Amino acid sequence: MFHLIVNPDAGKHNTLRAARTVADYFNEKEQEYVIHEMTSQTLLRSTIEELSQPRKEGEERTDIVVVGGDGTMHAVLNALVDVDAVNVGLIPAGTGNDFSVSVQIPADSRKAAELILTCKPKDTDYLTVGGVRCMNVGGLGIDVDVLKRYNKSQKIHGKLKYLRCLIQSLLTFKGCDIQIESEGKSEKHRAFFAVACNGGQIGGGIKICPAANPADGFIDVCCVDMVRGLKMAGAFVKLMKGEILQYPKTTHFLCKQVRFCIEGGATVQLDGELYDHLDFNAEIKTGLKFYRP
Repeated sequence: MFHLIVNPDAGKHNTLRAARTVADYFNEKEQEYVIHEMTSQTLLRSTIEELSQPRKEGEERTDIVVVGGDGTMHAVLNALVDVDAVNVGLIPAGTGNDFSVSVQIPADSRKAAELILTCKPKDTDYLTVGGVRCMNVGGLGIDVDVLKRYNKSQKIHGKLKYLRCLIQSLLTFKGCDIQIESEGKSEKHRAFFAVACNGGQIGGGIKICPAANPADGFIDVCCVDMVRGLKMAGAFVKLMKGEILQYPKTTHFLCKQVRFCIEGGATVQLDGELYDHLDFNAEIKTGLKFYRP
């Protein structure tokens, strides 16, 4: 039995269309399923908690299929009572579908459903940051500034709006002073952005850390030091071309744990969701069973 978790308001209402496509495919293949329309965060949490209770001896894992984007995936991941009780699938149908790219899930809903039926769930990494689970990327700096602008506007949503907000932030953002501590080492930065990555991109296709691998058991830490004027334009070009790791002001390393310290605290983003004054102490977690190639 597959449990399809659908937020009908996500992805410009594309989720309902995607869910119908998946249902049609499952019907063709004579697979049992139930569609759960999640009309509130409270309903989503209670549903996922019920589906992810610890297994009794001999019980199989519950198959949960997220029909949506990074935000819905984030909500489901954080509602799981027992990660070991579930297999998780993903049908990319949200406004942002960045993690699906990192795990090579097809954008086409029918093909993504076919993958779930033909591939075995594989061990896949995720992060915990200050007690909050994160599937894709967590960080601070200009990415938070962009999200604040994005969320403040009630007009159209999507990649073009995100890019517009990014350009606006580039003109005004002044950087943030952080201390990065990891496995006995500590270094200070005036950061353009600092991110802990499981997946490799944000914002609907911005490759913030192309080297990130959600199945290698490591966090990819990427910090770009603050620059001004034409140098910022150069950093922006590198970022948009997926070449930010080759930029001279970039620090990149792998680790199991990292802490970003900012005096007085700061707003951070996890999978595009904003958290105020969260202790940014990121750790890699392994063993989530995820349907992927």
